Amino acid sequence: MALADALPEALQLSSTILNVGSQVARSSALRTVGERRKASYDFEAKQQEQAATESSGVALRAAQDEVRKARTVNSTALARAAASGAGASDPTVMAVLARTAGEGAYRSAVAMYEGEAQARLDRMRAAALRYQGDVAVADAEVASDMTQAGIGTTLLNGGVKALSMFD
Repeated sequence: MALADALPEALQLSSTILNVGSQVARSSALRTVGERRKASYDFEAKQQEQAATESSGVALRAAQDEVRKARTVNSTALARAAASGAGASDPTVMAVLARTAGEGAYRSAVAMYEGEAQARLDRMRAAALRYQGDVAVADAEVASDMTQAGIGTTLLNGGVKALSMFD
């Protein structure tokens, strides 16, 4: 048998082997891409969780500032009342102090609520990013599995063609 006679079969087998190798590499690359996407989404999720922590801290600070402002206003109001000759137990002075304290407590609670609402949103974004990462990995695995299924088909097709050439 001459070299020229075996060339078509050798080329067919080589083509099949290269095609299988290409599909194996594609399968591996798909899984790698999925894992990298997941890592990227996890990184973003960690940033969102950090933002949530910061939002809670900012809210606490804002609430404390509102309480401090209310105390300062009450202290100033009490000093002015005393300077004007009114007593600290005067009903009008007491009403002003109570109203100011109530407004300070309300503003403090609003500041806490706003910060916690922002923190909840940040945590929800982090969870959504993690979910996207999980979906990316699952999609990559499905695509990789489909590619691996194609490997069997390629081997069978290549084998059938090679066998038909030997006949």
